[in-house]
Amino acid sequence: MRNLLYASVGFLIVLLIVAAAVLYALVLRPLPRTEGVIALAGLSAPVRVLRDRWGVPHLYAQTEHDLLIAQGFVQAQDRMWQMETNRRLAAGRLSEIVGEKAIDVDRFARTVGFLRAAKAEVAAADTQSRVMLDAFATGVNAYLSLHRGNLPLEFRVLGVEPEPWQPADSLAWGKFMAFMGGKNWQEEIVRAMLVHRLGAERASALLERIESPLSAASVEGDGLQKAVSSLLRGWPGISGGASNNWAVHGSRTETGAPLMANDMHLPLHVPSIWYEMQLSGGALDVVGLSLAGTPLIAAGHNRHLAWGITFAYIDNQDLFVERLDPGVEGRYLYRGQWLPVEIVEEPIRVKGRAEPVNHRVWVTKHGPLLNLPGEPMTGKRQALALKWTAHEPGDMIGHLYRLNRAANVAESRAIAAEWTEPAVNLVFADTEGDIGYALGARVPIRSTGHGIGPFTGWTGENEWKGAVPAGQMPSYANPAEGFVVTANDRIRIPGFQRYLSADFAPGYRAERIAQVLSTGGPASVESFRQLQGDLLCLPAQQFVSAIEGFSAKDPEAETLLALLRAWDREMSPESVGAAVYSVLYYRLLENTFRDDLGELTETFFGVGLTALQPLNRFSGHSRVILLSLMTEPGSKWFDDTRTDQRETLGMILEKSLEETTAFLKHRLGPAPEGWQWGRLHTVQIEHPLGRIWPLDRLLNIGPFAGGGHFCTVAQSSVMPGMDFTLNGWAVSNRHIYDLNDWDNSLGSIVPGQSGMAGSPHYKDQVELWRKVAHHPLYFSREKVETEAVHVLELVPGKE
Repeated sequence: MRNLLYASVGFLIVLLIVAAAVLYALVLRPLPRTEGVIALAGLSAPVRVLRDRWGVPHLYAQTEHDLLIAQGFVQAQDRMWQMETNRRLAAGRLSEIVGEKAIDVDRFARTVGFLRAAKAEVAAADTQSRVMLDAFATGVNAYLSLHRGNLPLEFRVLGVEPEPWQPADSLAWGKFMAFMGGKNWQEEIVRAMLVHRLGAERASALLERIESPLSAASVEGDGLQKAVSSLLRGWPGISGGASNNWAVHGSRTETGAPLMANDMHLPLHVPSIWYEMQLSGGALDVVGLSLAGTPLIAAGHNRHLAWGITFAYIDNQDLFVERLDPGVEGRYLYRGQWLPVEIVEEPIRVKGRAEPVNHRVWVTKHGPLLNLPGEPMTGKRQALALKWTAHEPGDMIGHLYRLNRAANVAESRAIAAEWTEPAVNLVFADTEGDIGYALGARVPIRSTGHGIGPFTGWTGENEWKGAVPAGQMPSYANPAEGFVVTANDRIRIPGFQRYLSADFAPGYRAERIAQVLSTGGPASVESFRQLQGDLLCLPAQQFVSAIEGFSAKDPEAETLLALLRAWDREMSPESVGAAVYSVLYYRLLENTFRDDLGELTETFFGVGLTALQPLNRFSGHSRVILLSLMTEPGSKWFDDTRTDQRETLGMILEKSLEETTAFLKHRLGPAPEGWQWGRLHTVQIEHPLGRIWPLDRLLNIGPFAGGGHFCTVAQSSVMPGMDFTLNGWAVSNRHIYDLNDWDNSLGSIVPGQSGMAGSPHYKDQVELWRKVAHHPLYFSREKVETEAVHVLELVPGKE
């Protein structure tokens, strides 16, 4: 017995030693060196890297070239696996490392052609942009060279050997992000499906409630559904989202200097899409947010200027219905002639398969065909071509570099006027006291005057006629109200008449921000912090007002109405009213539209059409339409066509209240005081490998109670349906820039700076995110030196 005990203890000790060794080798050993000296090939002089207690690196170099080499190296230290998956996602090469389940994602990425567009932009880049891209790639490759046998956990688990980083890898990710933030083509398809389902007159009457006209083209609905069927796959959503930014003039602040805020809304994943850092060298001295895998700072401030970005939601994509030759493969009709399609061979290598998947992309003069030639649209053998501004070479890096160096609002507005992609609203504030706005995008000039497709492609009558000239792009400075706000809402510039989009976000967030800025006292960093966490839901007031006069027959349903009327309209995690509102709203959507829309219902409610984008903009449109209909209780839309009687809003409301009660009891228990929004709206921040046991325990963060809504300033979103977890997008960063004292600026990202689970910075900002708190974002060299907890020196090494 004693021998057995000794053997068991010995086995346990050996097991613990082995586990500790594995933990060290896979999790701890790959952690980056943050102190000492590292020699890097390509550097001409030493670069100092000072990290603060939150893991934010501040890079100091003598030249910009050395600075960008160091940026590539330092990003790779914390985010190499993320950078690897990002470039594979954009290039359509995920199947090589995860197998068959990624084939559809890869097909879509290859079809759209993010990497093809990136390579074309690299080839067209001027010398300055190419040098910057090459320098950044040199830094990433220096990391890979030094860590071949010591890469992060994910590389080891999946057996991935990363290839050298290429300049096109950085731009491909930029193109991918531009696409995810500008997905108007999906809404064109939804409108065409609505026409087919409802007829043009009824669909038009519905869409007029969101000022959203119909397509000028007649597209066969069944064929359209077939055309996109191959895109409807169950891959987890990668991107898409929304954002807020605002700037307040010094005349309305406590210090007399401007203040600026920016928080961007994206799906929450491990690690954060953002990486905070400071770049100081040559003419650059800038701090803020970078995108892992891309050079420079995407949003932040330099010595003179702060800028923030939100997706502009402008229409820079169109769908063209191409007529294919039924007798000769590979030809399409254009202006009376059969033209050959360009065929691009895109073989997809798949882990576990000996032979690649043969994928062909057919490209017409309007762009790549989204549906495969082997799956044509029914009827006249048609296909959908995607025309997108970013398919043409732009100058993403060049314009970003000039913005990183801009001296004031006037200069930054001029830079924005030449901007290419991604399409963004830029808000500025400078140390001269000015604030301003500019749209940064290529805005197509269309023969039709609008971009509400799909358009017929074979007539040649619906072509683009270039882009809006720089001198005509929307822009202004120092508005009379003393502040500038954007929140993906409709762009309204006095005198600007050109079509921009029909698919802006509802204006509730922008309205709420403007409301607070207009009625509050002088703005301060603290008041900005509070506004970034604002949970007041403006459409909830409209919703509750619309049902104010109704009473329910069922006592439990009447209890819900009483809870709503007493509710403060705050979407806080502990709110019962917020939970009732959210569930009831969705039940009303279902009971109003399901009978009319059938299989189109989920798409109309916002389910994205592709494997990558979880939501389309009808997630907002459908809700605004319902609110509008609720002002007409007798509308035919409330009549359930599946019954013999004529239903009204009151009858549909009664049914929806009963369903809401049953759902809340089932999910949260019988007592209404337990029906808290945060218990439904839980948050889990997942790592891409977090679906694998036991990596889920190591890599995922949460779950915990969440707050917010589509329409709150502190935004969060859910997928359509009865799963109210935070599975759409949410606030991914919060930054506030104080132009009176740059060292008084604040920042945060979620969950943290590092992408490696063994790092203290893997999730150290989660509590900041939950509490709407921030960390200091120091800028002056003196303050950075004082607050640094790690100092690393990068020195020139051998090639």
